[in-house]
Amino acid sequence: MSYYCIMSIKIIIQTTGLNLSANLKDEALINIMQLIQDKRDDSVSVATTPSPIASSEISNSIPLIPSTDSEDEIKAFLKLRGGAELLNELKFDNFPEKILALAAWHEARGGTAPWRSADMDDVFKLAKETPPANFPRDIKNAIKAGWIHNQTPRTYVVTRTGWNRIGQALHK
Repeated sequence: MSYYCIMSIKIIIQTTGLNLSANLKDEALINIMQLIQDKRDDSVSVATTPSPIASSEISNSIPLIPSTDSEDEIKAFLKLRGGAELLNELKFDNFPEKILALAAWHEARGGTAPWRSADMDDVFKLAKETPPANFPRDIKNAIKAGWIHNQTPRTYVVTRTGWNRIGQALHK
């Protein structure tokens, strides 16, 4: 009688502007080990503890979701995602919600806060998303919903209600 060990290999590659994950066939392990040995950069310091996203995805194959609606936890979660990936996860389909998601993503990643409509145009392009054709109307709707707040007449920030909205969408 023969026994086979079936293993699941999940690889995650994260760098500026790239967030890629894939499930690989078992036979890829030899190639991965060879690549690591050949291309290792020992000059880069490595954290001694695994990152929360890596340990969660490797052990459970489930993306880490913030356990609370804490603004800091949500920001940490957003930092690990790309803009397009975030929109896919949140399943926001109208422009006020997309503005909220991408504005929060922009703020979480250290973008200027308060931000302007021109900043959102750039963020939408980074997320490979078409910017709203009528930004004033859509930002007004996000402000009416309480997700966005005017800092000055032409600059905006995400409100606590907006962070809560993102947290609720992540938990669905």
